[in-house]
Amino acid sequence: MRKIALGCLLLASLGASIPVAAQDAASESAPSAAAFDAAAAWDEFEQLLRDKYAYIERDDIAVEAQLDRSRALAAKASDEAALRRIMHRTALTFMDPHLIVGPFEDDDYAIVMTAADLDARFEDGKAVIVDVRRGSPASDAGLRPGDEVLSIGGKPAKAAAQAPFGEVLPDPTEAQLDYGLTLAVNGQRKGDRTLKIQSAKGQVRTFELASTRDWANSLNDRKLVDLSFVGTGGDVAVLTPLNSLGDNGTITAFDAAMKEAIGAGARAIVLDMRETPSGGNTEVGRSIIGHFTDRVSPYQMHRIPALEREFTVPRQFVEYVFPREPNFTGPVFVLHGRWTGSMGEGIVIGMEAATNATTIGSNMGDLLGGLWNEQLELSGARVDLGGEALFHVDGTPREDYVADIAIEPASTAADGSDPAITRALELLEKR
Repeated sequence: MRKIALGCLLLASLGASIPVAAQDAASESAPSAAAFDAAAAWDEFEQLLRDKYAYIERDDIAVEAQLDRSRALAAKASDEAALRRIMHRTALTFMDPHLIVGPFEDDDYAIVMTAADLDARFEDGKAVIVDVRRGSPASDAGLRPGDEVLSIGGKPAKAAAQAPFGEVLPDPTEAQLDYGLTLAVNGQRKGDRTLKIQSAKGQVRTFELASTRDWANSLNDRKLVDLSFVGTGGDVAVLTPLNSLGDNGTITAFDAAMKEAIGAGARAIVLDMRETPSGGNTEVGRSIIGHFTDRVSPYQMHRIPALEREFTVPRQFVEYVFPREPNFTGPVFVLHGRWTGSMGEGIVIGMEAATNATTIGSNMGDLLGGLWNEQLELSGARVDLGGEALFHVDGTPREDYVADIAIEPASTAADGSDPAITRALELLEKR
């Protein structure tokens, strides 16, 4: 195997995340016309996971049993496309949106949470919508947390939740089934979704929803940072990076928004990280956090298991943020939820570690680690994976972080209102 780009490696060394849209491009290093050796191609993929994937050691899934099962299926693959599908589905069993095998096909499931507008899980045997992304097709159609999913594309919810894994995972755990359900309700990359839903009031309706991939792509031209004002006096500034943490132009855009907010006399700032599902880089992340600290402070810890596996010498380091003008010393609230991913997650734990901000939200996107990118020579597959394990500076794994004020849902309440903004304003008034 060979790494595909020095630039990607440099970003990976900083814990950056590469947009998943890169997986859309067909591989430029397709195998030769020689006879396809499926077993050897699988071994190349499995060795990559064992060498480089920071999260291969898991206690919540049977990793070795899964790899044995997938290896047996892979040996029977007739061509590169069949093998890529097995590798892709195997990656899904890890429930990690940062572990991706492409290039994609139209019938692959949409990437969560970038191309997702629904979060769902099983509760007491029922498939329940947990949260709905604000302003999305699902939100506009009227779907709300607490609605029960009866069927997806005509399949009962449980069968639909098993479908993303196919033959590689015949008996998913409860957590894997929840992950499969979220994949299923957000649909495949191409084509509409058909969901049969029973509302909390008992009304049964069938929803035809547009492709989440097409909708997510339509958001690419939004401005980098949104600034608005809320509160009874209109003096609470809300700064929202609009999935722009991988664009270095966000640094100056956020600086300008901070100046405008402070110039308008904001008595508090809400940093809304609920629209950052697609990663980013630490330059942008550190620049944002710097506006809210008055001293050089640690914000995130990195560990690189691949180096310890190869050399038996651990490598762990802490990144720091520096104060940045304009600096805000008033009350700060950081909002997060399921559409807070990768660098967005890093900013949340960094704000908690380096500033006096109060965090409010639900479980985040759980995009595991700092992203590395690899090209496999024997199958032509492209693999994205978390090569660096990431932690709060207190040692808590980033994916295990719990907000100061834990709420669920965090994006859309059952009545359609904004639960996180509401909670922030309530806390502010109590001060």
